[in-house]
Amino acid sequence: MNKMDAISARIERELIEREELLSKVDDNTRAYLLSCEERDPYYITRIIRNRDDILFDQQRRGE
Repeated sequence: MNKMDAISARIERELIEREELLSKVDDNTRAYLLSCEERDPYYITRIIRNRDDILFDQQRRGE
């Protein structure tokens, strides 16, 4: 896989995760997240990464 394919796959994965997160929250939360994303395009991406880090730490500790 070349560098462009890897970047494309990462962007596609981030978009899918973003849509999954937005589909799981209520309308008010979704509106808030989208308004935050207007000011900071990486806001939702950081939430997803932080969530993944927290889940990884919990698994590592056996929680």
